Amino acid sequence: MAAYTVKYFGLPALAEPIRLLLHLGKYDWVDEKLTFKEWPEVKKSTKWGQVPVVITADGQEMTQTKALVRYFGKQVSWGRKHLIFSKKLYPTDAKLAFQVDEMIDAMEDVRMKITPTFKIKDQAEKEAARKALFAEGGECTELLKKIEMYCGDKFVAGNTLTIADIWFFFFLNLLRSGFFDGLPKDFLDKYPKMKAIVANVGSIPEVKAYYAKKDLSKEPLYSPFVE
Repeated sequence: MAAYTVKYFGLPALAEPIRLLLHLGKYDWVDEKLTFKEWPEVKKSTKWGQVPVVITADGQEMTQTKALVRYFGKQVSWGRKHLIFSKKLYPTDAKLAFQVDEMIDAMEDVRMKITPTFKIKDQAEKEAARKALFAEGGECTELLKKIEMYCGDKFVAGNTLTIADIWFFFFLNLLRSGFFDGLPKDFLDKYPKMKAIVANVGSIPEVKAYYAKKDLSKEPLYSPFVE
């Protein structure tokens, strides 16, 4: 039996940073992709009526994306393993851990601005609302400008890879994947530091190898992840 089973839809959304951490940590894990048709029934059996859910080998149900990312980030090390600078992806230093959490939460504020647009039934109105959020002066644009200002040039926080970089890689790529109808796919060009962070994570050989296995004819939303 696999050490972990990830239950989520076949999308590079909230389960994606968990999947990537499990891959980087070389865990034995299974990616159980749910269909939207089966979701109403599966929903009844989950702890909070939400996914992603991670099931351990002994049957424990682990939930809440950010909690899971921190949990695995505390276990997965990155760097050349035989050298002293190999570090956990969730920092042990309290101040740096705070900076990492702060930046992830700031990026979550961007997501929370977009989430209400899913309730808009008219497609044209929905797309217009999203374009307005990312237009000059739009709420998401203003937040992203601030995040860009506080990011490092290569890493989100500190001078090494952390879960914040994994989070930015997942979410910024999701924003330009086509999942959110109406969002300009080139929006990241306005934020050179964040664009460099995404490129830095994407250039990691283990990350490249993971996404190289994606069949874009079947999973086109993964296109930005393999660039």
